[in-house]
Amino acid sequence: MAFKDKIRQIRLEKGLSQEQVAKDMGYPTNTYVSDVERGKFIPQPDKLEKMGKALGMTFEEMEDLLLESKLQDLGLDDPGFTLMFKEVPNMTREEKQSLIRAYEAVIKARRPERKKRS
Repeated sequence: MAFKDKIRQIRLEKGLSQEQVAKDMGYPTNTYVSDVERGKFIPQPDKLEKMGKALGMTFEEMEDLLLESKLQDLGLDDPGFTLMFKEVPNMTREEKQSLIRAYEAVIKARRPERKKRS
């Protein structure tokens, strides 16, 4: 499930409106929350933290949602692989992002090769 869908699902499960979340984040309208839920963008870390607080979640939980979505987008929906990213002690956010970027580069590099073989 995409990050945008997870955020919407969590908001609805908690019985919150977009307006309530936006207000808790300090926005006068629901536009920002709506844009996130439509997948227009992923919140920057400071906004991700505010959104998490508005949804009753920690920053780490929000980062985990992002990580799970990113791994699923890459086709890495193996729970063991996802757990590795969450449980490896002292792995920084930057190190996790570097591993994901490296995997994305491998996938991208292999795409033309796959097309040639077809």
